[in-house]
Amino acid sequence: MRTMARAGALVLLSAATLSNVVKDVAADSAQTREPASPSTTTIAYADVQPLWDLLRPHLPSPLSSATADERDTAFRAWARAQDADIRARVARGDEDSLVNLWLFGTSFTDRPPARPRDVAMFGDGATLAQVSDGRLEDLVAALASPGANERLRWAAEFFRGRGVDLGTLRGAARVRELLAAVGKRMLSENADFRGALEAPNAAADPLAWMAPYASLYSDRGLSSDTSILSSFAVDTALETLATSGMIRAGTIQRVAVVGPGLDFINKADGHDFYPEQTIQPFAVIDSLIRHGLARAGGLSVTTFDVSARVNRHLDAARDRALAGNGYVVQLPLGGADRWSPALVAYWERAGGRIGDSVPASPVPRSAGAVKVRAVRVRPDVVLSVTPRDLNIVTERLEARADDQRFDLVVATNVFVYYDTFEQALAVTNVGRMLRPGGSLLSNQAVRPVPPLTSAVGHDTIVYSDRQFDHLFWYRRQ
Repeated sequence: MRTMARAGALVLLSAATLSNVVKDVAADSAQTREPASPSTTTIAYADVQPLWDLLRPHLPSPLSSATADERDTAFRAWARAQDADIRARVARGDEDSLVNLWLFGTSFTDRPPARPRDVAMFGDGATLAQVSDGRLEDLVAALASPGANERLRWAAEFFRGRGVDLGTLRGAARVRELLAAVGKRMLSENADFRGALEAPNAAADPLAWMAPYASLYSDRGLSSDTSILSSFAVDTALETLATSGMIRAGTIQRVAVVGPGLDFINKADGHDFYPEQTIQPFAVIDSLIRHGLARAGGLSVTTFDVSARVNRHLDAARDRALAGNGYVVQLPLGGADRWSPALVAYWERAGGRIGDSVPASPVPRSAGAVKVRAVRVRPDVVLSVTPRDLNIVTERLEARADDQRFDLVVATNVFVYYDTFEQALAVTNVGRMLRPGGSLLSNQAVRPVPPLTSAVGHDTIVYSDRQFDHLFWYRRQ
């Protein structure tokens, strides 16, 4: 799913870089879409009433001040407002992606990414500010004539939706103003949690280490950006669950992926030289088959996202698969010498159970030392994935029987975007969607609420000598 930015396992946009830049500016019926049942339902006060006293210190003010007789009505009103607020945060995440495209993208410019190391290597004596300003000129020119570049076409639509005429000098100035304003907001947000990111890593006590990050991004935009790292983490955890017998071989049939992500612009390395893509839904299928937890052809995967762009992307992939076309996933790995051998080994084999290797997109010089593999996912695998517009905090699928519930729910880099109360609601919804004995996988330590048990295990995932993560798994009683 999405790759959040944090010390160790995650990468932040450099505050120094940002401040400098801102200143200057055909399938059978089993493979076709499942019916719209079970239906989506909104979480109700009755679902959380047993937890009310436990969660009282974390209740939002409209709920903490409600009397017992007012709680049901107050909760319904709060849930409606919160759903709207969470969905509005998608636009802020899109704004962040546009700034990252400007600073790091390589598909619209020959200039180096606006990072000190790249400017020093490829900048031909230019300063960071000069490179950033030149990149902005190139981006504005490209937005006026985006051609077939889907990222630029979406970005142009984004600005036109805000009344910007991209073919005029005033329009170019307005793009600069908007991006500078977003950059300032991002810089402010980075400063707000920099102290937590610089806290000592307590790797021996993952729950203590995770505590500062519990709701780190609860006020940030919802980012759809993702990378291969979270899929590697899930693969490692699934291998542990398989070899330990905690999940029996061949028993996973129904899976949900919360926040599947859309690789718009990689924040760490700036890769945008290949088409937009989602990775995790297909990577989870690949891992489940490889580790013997699921049978090829016997899986259905439902993705949950509030981003219309993510859902449209997966719907379009399904439409192409119905016509017999596969889905190509590009797997870039920048600076391979810095990654752990286990991550490199995963990168080398990823996708082998769901598709075939195909030629990868060419890497531009300014992207630096990047190795890329590409896999064409088979149409039948694509058709096993069904996107659903669903807000995990306020909504769930209401199953009529256990055989409609999920065996596994994967939610990486998701809960960190919500506060403690919202996390409890999300976990409540996940628990209700799991079958008895089903599992939740997350790289966020969350407070389990019935019917979920406390964490029944965890893995430490090592990406490199500087980056690591933790994967926790929970089970429904």
